[in-house]
Amino acid sequence: MKKGLLKLALGAMSILALAACGNTSETADSSATNSAATTTTDKLQEIKDSGKLVMGTSADYPPYEWHLIKDGKDEIIGFDIDIAQAIADELGVELEVKDMDFDGLIPALTTGKIDIIIAGMNATEERKQSVDFTDVYYTQTDIVVIRKEDADKFTSEDSLKTAALATQKATVQETYLLETFPDAEIQSVPKWNTAIMSLTTGKVDAVMMVDTVAKQFIAQNDDLMVANFDINSTPNAAAIAVAKNGGEFLETVNNIVNEMKESGKIEELYQLNDQIVTDNTAE
Repeated sequence: MKKGLLKLALGAMSILALAACGNTSETADSSATNSAATTTTDKLQEIKDSGKLVMGTSADYPPYEWHLIKDGKDEIIGFDIDIAQAIADELGVELEVKDMDFDGLIPALTTGKIDIIIAGMNATEERKQSVDFTDVYYTQTDIVVIRKEDADKFTSEDSLKTAALATQKATVQETYLLETFPDAEIQSVPKWNTAIMSLTTGKVDAVMMVDTVAKQFIAQNDDLMVANFDINSTPNAAAIAVAKNGGEFLETVNNIVNEMKESGKIEELYQLNDQIVTDNTAE
């Protein structure tokens, strides 16, 4: 392993918690949402006055966000982190990153514990009832990860109908599996690395997750592979979440992100971080 050791949680290499994705189970209660709504119209000035932008994420989702140990120091890095840093720089404030379980992000936002969610989160209709979203900043597709020894066993979506499947709790992948495979055994876990560990230890047959994230986990284990069939799920369209009635804060964040997207900066940051993950997992 190289000096910057990626913790992907497979044996000694383990990513500590975090990404992607979106589902319906993390909708916050209406009282918390209403409480946050009374303050978010002044959120931009509040952040500037505090001198700090607090970002919530779930750091087990390379290259979006993940833990990297370099020179003995544990850092959360990724292209979502770089986007957040660009927003903080534009606002003239420091960035603070809080790592938590994915299904805890929206409750943390609606109760004011964080200012913004950047975690590869999809802007689902149910989530929109609790928080506001920017425009989409990155889109990817899902794949299924299996053990190589099962390549001939799992050759289509139909072959997964009675399989044991794992995915991250409160994600769009979880929703898709529950709706598409009602007869399957589905494990919903807080972290992606836990889902992958369940696969490598034989507790489940397959894991459904975003393409490039899956490939980073596969790079850590020669016994895993991408299943040779397409998944008919809706593409993952990541957006940034702020509290309801985001007002000027939402508009400002949206403008910054759209400028980064149009200039090619977001794609540049994505490719850069994808290469960093690859470099730090190569032996």
